[in-house]
Amino acid sequence: MIMRSLAACLCLLFAVSVHGPGRAAPAAWVVRDADTQITLFGTIHALPAGTDWLAPAVAARLDAADTLVVEAVIPDDPAVLAPMVTRLGTATAGKPLAARLPRASRERLRRLVAETGVPMATLDGMKTWLAAITLADASLAKAGISAANGVEPALLARARAAAKPIIGLETAAEQLGFLDGLPEVDQRIMLAATIDDAATARADADAALALWQKGDVDGIARDLAEEAKASPTLRRVLLTDRNRRWADWVVGVMKRPGAVFVAVGAAHLGGPDGLLAMLKARGLVVERVG
Repeated sequence: MIMRSLAACLCLLFAVSVHGPGRAAPAAWVVRDADTQITLFGTIHALPAGTDWLAPAVAARLDAADTLVVEAVIPDDPAVLAPMVTRLGTATAGKPLAARLPRASRERLRRLVAETGVPMATLDGMKTWLAAITLADASLAKAGISAANGVEPALLARARAAAKPIIGLETAAEQLGFLDGLPEVDQRIMLAATIDDAATARADADAALALWQKGDVDGIARDLAEEAKASPTLRRVLLTDRNRRWADWVVGVMKRPGAVFVAVGAAHLGGPDGLLAMLKARGLVVERVG
């Protein structure tokens, strides 16, 4: 599950996926002082159609905020992002995708390609990170899971309907750059994990959903820490370095009056190097409100 968990940290891709409709009641946290209130809400970036997750308490906190903050404001039109992805993700030379894998993963790659319908020639022409993302995204689509049904589109639509300002902590270009800058060895770990985990995707997703519904971000963090042992670099680049920058951003915002609703992937919040712990280490009081 390492690929799904770590790549989940980038909102332009997807997050821990869940299967089946039903009401989720994920938690929120708040940091405040006399004239500033920042709500922190852990999201799931890709969901099946019909998942009912927007609890009244969460909606109320968003409605009361002056500004919505997300990881990145991704263009609604895929054609806007596609040229950037193509430019960064095209392999000008290199081995076929199967040759970048351990022998034990090559047959599983063949089966996954057949199941998802992604042409092998297309994958061969991609850098390893983009091939991994493409296969993971195709697997989710086959399971009926889409970023269009995720948490962020609903939050963005609600904020836009209320004419609230919306800002991103990062840009789409920055998020793609995190992946493109990974050493090839770590890109190949991503790829192998994506392929090897495909058979357990539903069980992994159901387990993650159960934790999210309980607001157990520390449980999500513990699972991620175990999975990420295969690539400390992936964990640092996609998770901890970003958490550190975001914690500094929150500290800066606390110096100005207002109410802000911050929605980032749930994998970012818990654990000793999660966003909540980093804020506490910077002297802020973090209170669970859901």
